[in-house]
Amino acid sequence: MKNLYSLLLGLAGGAWLLASCSSKGDTVTKGTLVTRNDFESVLGWGGNADASITTEQAHSGTHAVKVGPQGEYAYTYIQNMGKMSNAKIKDLTVSAWVWLPNQQASSSLVVAINHSAERGTPVFYKTIVLPTSVKKFKEWQLVTETFALPDSVQATNQLKCYLWGMGTKENVYADDITISVGN
Repeated sequence: MKNLYSLLLGLAGGAWLLASCSSKGDTVTKGTLVTRNDFESVLGWGGNADASITTEQAHSGTHAVKVGPQGEYAYTYIQNMGKMSNAKIKDLTVSAWVWLPNQQASSSLVVAINHSAERGTPVFYKTIVLPTSVKKFKEWQLVTETFALPDSVQATNQLKCYLWGMGTKENVYADDITISVGN
C-alpha cells in the first residue's frame, strides 16, 4: 500500500510539473539568459509610464506591453553590458511573442547599445520589424533574432531593448520577452 501511495504521489507531482511547464510562454534562449519578462512584474524594466502595461491582450498571464496611438514606446529593459556577462558578449538574442492587428501596424522590437547612460551615442542599433517578421495577424506569433555584436561593444556600454510603435495608429502587443547573450 505504501508503494502504491508513493507511486500515485509521484505521478501527481509529475502531472503538476508538466501542467506548469506550459508551452504558451516558451521563447527562444540562445546562450546565457539575461532576462525574461512576462510583464506580470516589471523588475529590471522601466522607462515609459505605466500606460504601456496592459491587460487588454496577453500571451501568458494577464499582462503584456503595448504601443499604439496612446504611446509610441513601451517599457524598456536597460542594463550595462558588463552586468550581463563576465566575458565579452559576441551576440545577443531577443525573443518575444507579438500580436499585430494587420500588416499596416508599423512596429519594431529595438536593440540599442549606447556608449553609456550619460553618453547616448549609439554603438549598435538594430530592429526586428514586426509586420515583416510575423506570418499571421490577430494572433500571437513568436519572433526571434540573434544579433552579432561588433568588437566595439564594451562592458561599459548600455543596452536598451523595447517595443517601438513607429507611429502606428493601432495597438501592437508584446509579451514574454527574452534576452540572452553568447560569448
